[in-house]
Amino acid sequence: ALMGVGCSDGAAGGKDVNSSNNDSEGRVLVTDMDQIEKSNLSRQFLFRNTDINCPKSTTAVKATARMNPAFRATAYESKVAPETENLFNDDFFESLDMVCTALDNVEARLYIDQKCLFYHKPMLESGTLGAKGHTQIVAPFKTENYGATRDPPEKSIPVCTLKHFPNQIDHTLQWAR
Repeated sequence: ALMGVGCSDGAAGGKDVNSSNNDSEGRVLVTDMDQIEKSNLSRQFLFRNTDINCPKSTTAVKATARMNPAFRATAYESKVAPETENLFNDDFFESLDMVCTALDNVEARLYIDQKCLFYHKPMLESGTLGAKGHTQIVAPFKTENYGATRDPPEKSIPVCTLKHFPNQIDHTLQWAR
């Protein structure tokens, strides 16, 4: 099993789902808490005008299955975080063969990185932070993990947090700007 975790407002989130499973025997687990916005259409080839306001993960899985009927996937609409460990628990992580991410914030990357290290799961980390793109392949205890070096502190709040999960006063202030 392969899990794709997304919170991406860039192209990586759409592409990871389509390219991750060539074996009809496998399965892909995809999660993203975001809804499709008009701005996604120019960067993510799986989404169409009719998909605006639909969940990214569910729509990406359906679009990929239309291209490849042998594609087997399960879509979740939750972020992978401490507050969702009842869903993304030990059994969940132990069932994975590897993890592909398309995240747009350092906190989420560090959390997934720690989970992959704990469960000895290889990770293809890719995503954005502002205008900066990032990719890294992590083989637990063989290569440097994402958390071994630190990105500079985030200067802005990820768009997906502002729109769907504002949970700090700074989020409200940023949204108002």
